[in-house]
Amino acid sequence: MVRKIIQSIRLYLHRNDKFYGLSISQIGFVPGNRNLYKLALLHKSASRYTKNGTVLNYERLEFLGDAVLGAIIAELLYKFFPIKDEGFLTRVRSKVVSRESLNELAINIGLDKAVVAKSDISKNKHVYGDVFEAFIGAMFLDQGFVNTKKFIEKFIFPNFFNIRELVTVDRNYKSRLIEWGQKNRKELSFDVRENLKSHKNRFECAISIGGTVMGNGNGASKKEAEQNAAERVIEKLTEEAEGELEI
Repeated sequence: MVRKIIQSIRLYLHRNDKFYGLSISQIGFVPGNRNLYKLALLHKSASRYTKNGTVLNYERLEFLGDAVLGAIIAELLYKFFPIKDEGFLTRVRSKVVSRESLNELAINIGLDKAVVAKSDISKNKHVYGDVFEAFIGAMFLDQGFVNTKKFIEKFIFPNFFNIRELVTVDRNYKSRLIEWGQKNRKELSFDVRENLKSHKNRFECAISIGGTVMGNGNGASKKEAEQNAAERVIEKLTEEAEGELEI
């Protein structure tokens, strides 16, 4: 209780202070170990070394932040969408934590201006997203899970993610898969056959990528069968890429 009161007083006294472009009131806490955040913004091209040769840059914090962020986003989506299934939650989480999304987020909150590097990182599409994850890793070590979650839930989500857009982002699986195939020069084929023995699911679709069948789906119409098959293929590709693939 006393600790919470002290934290509240500190937060009030420092509410207008800035921390990497964000106000303390936006962050929701007063940072403690600021060296952690400096390390989170240290690109590997500007790595430092301890006396025993240990390399210091943001990569270890990025590893930690990736896991912490994934857990927080999973819990938030679980609560936001109480009737959605695992597949939907997985796809939306992949959208939220994609490198493109995190890269844009880091730039929007100004972390790109704080990165310390000795090489040109402007052409690297992933570096700012990596830095954001490292920043979350530093926050977790400095403040713990609860305050890190509050920062994501109270500041990041309301200001940078539109829940309605997240709901509709994955509706047309077939078009998304075709777009992905064209972008990555993958040969896709949709083999639809009619199953006269089934009244409910009259059509079956098998989707192949480069000649290899990647997923199957059934439906009352050709369109439904294709959509169901495309959904399964997207899920499989995303799982194989461990959530790093955006389709």
